[in-house]
Amino acid sequence: MAEQKVKKGFLGRFLDVLSGKPSEEGPESNPEKPVIDFASVESDPTDLEFVKKFTSSGGKFLYCEDEAEAYHYLSQIMDESGLNMVYCTNDNLNSILRKAQVNLSEHNWQESDAFCTSCEYLVSFNGGIMISENQLHGKKLDDLPETFIAIGRTSQIVENLRAALAGIRFRYKNNLPSQITTIKGPKKVEGLEEENSQGKICNKEIYLLLLEDQL
Repeated sequence: MAEQKVKKGFLGRFLDVLSGKPSEEGPESNPEKPVIDFASVESDPTDLEFVKKFTSSGGKFLYCEDEAEAYHYLSQIMDESGLNMVYCTNDNLNSILRKAQVNLSEHNWQESDAFCTSCEYLVSFNGGIMISENQLHGKKLDDLPETFIAIGRTSQIVENLRAALAGIRFRYKNNLPSQITTIKGPKKVEGLEEENSQGKICNKEIYLLLLEDQL
């Protein structure tokens, strides 16, 4: 039986374009041309708005349909950026890094040149990645390596900072984490005012690997 090709949804096709993947929509597709005209979209869905804002701020975005793609991209990031060691304290992410054959340290952040982290939420309003004490473990952002590799899930995308903070309050109830901070790319997005939050904006050279949730 011939293998049946599954047609991707709107999010998958759009994120493929931003990740530089060729379109699979047919022979008339041109990979050098965007398949979506932003000017014709009156109101982008929350997930697409996040990607636009994140990349506008200089963040480097990579969409992964599964963890196998994450292994490939992590290896590419290490090679192309000249990174030698990644500091990471998250057991689940460490498993991904090991499978990608990344040189990993769970303790020595001073001699690492990249920091791999999970996130609390991905905020569409400003293209920011919300992290907290659960990711930083008492470390200051300024003390961590200048290159961040964040790994998040599509289900973590929310509309704004209020929704993210409400989610944190609900998830942790009476044990709210400290050091709630939003990080994004190194460029300031013109005309974008930050909403009030319990953290500060801290710019880093940042990669985001966005994994599709496995349903």
